[in-house]
Amino acid sequence: MTVDLVLDAHATVAECPIWDAGRQGLWWVDIPTGRVHRFSPATGKDMSFTAGEPVGAVTPRRDDGLLLATATGIVGCAADGSGRTVLHEVNTDPPGGRCNDGKADPWGRFWVGTLLSGARGAGALYRLDPDGTLHTMVTGVSVSNGLGWSPEGSTFYYADSPTGGVDAFDHDPDTGALSNRRRLIDIDRGRPDGLTVDAEGFLWVALWEGWAVQRFSPEGQPVMTIEIPARKVTSCAFGGPRLDTLYVTTARVGLSEAELREQPHAGGIFAVTTATRGHVPAVSAWRGSCT
Repeated sequence: MTVDLVLDAHATVAECPIWDAGRQGLWWVDIPTGRVHRFSPATGKDMSFTAGEPVGAVTPRRDDGLLLATATGIVGCAADGSGRTVLHEVNTDPPGGRCNDGKADPWGRFWVGTLLSGARGAGALYRLDPDGTLHTMVTGVSVSNGLGWSPEGSTFYYADSPTGGVDAFDHDPDTGALSNRRRLIDIDRGRPDGLTVDAEGFLWVALWEGWAVQRFSPEGQPVMTIEIPARKVTSCAFGGPRLDTLYVTTARVGLSEAELREQPHAGGIFAVTTATRGHVPAVSAWRGSCT
């Protein structure tokens, strides 16, 4: 498959791509700069606003606003970044801790995890319900990362990056409850970062330090590797009018001048047209006001 550079963003850490079907654009964040972006593939234009602090994830809401996962916690705002309101502060101490990857599920809940710098196992995964209540779902997390759901909703997939793999849980779509954690995939090329699940139930996992995105069967077997011209691949998401374009985000943080000459488009966003499709992107059903 052809890998095309669609936005030479030179982002420090581009992350959390999510397709906005209504706006026909791709939301994404540059974590350390605290900027939230929306890229239009049709025009090539990329617009952004600052969250005022590091931001690990963004997701659209049903009322056209956004939820952000930041160094503080979960924040609601309008689509232009105005009216930011802290909904829940979460444990991001000591300094340097923050929310990391997050995603809405098909039932309107927003899931987001944390990392606490230098404190292995001190993070957690949280679930924000549409009524605004916050639940702690997984503890003992080091670097909370990729998450996704099987097409019928009975399985939840989760990557805590330092563990070197992707775990599966039994998931109750009616309540959001998790149980029966087990290892599904062991990564032997870099570390697992963001992930997405396609309409056939296969997982696509971004490989930090692995120069690639890999596709795995629902049973955890590798079936495809897509080479990316950047070492630090951070996440991936399906988008486009047919939901058959895989958008891939990358990072340039920590690369030497020599490495940047070798991978000049690190920190950019790449696109791959696939033979499969993703799901209609989920949005948060939280509808509280932002002031």
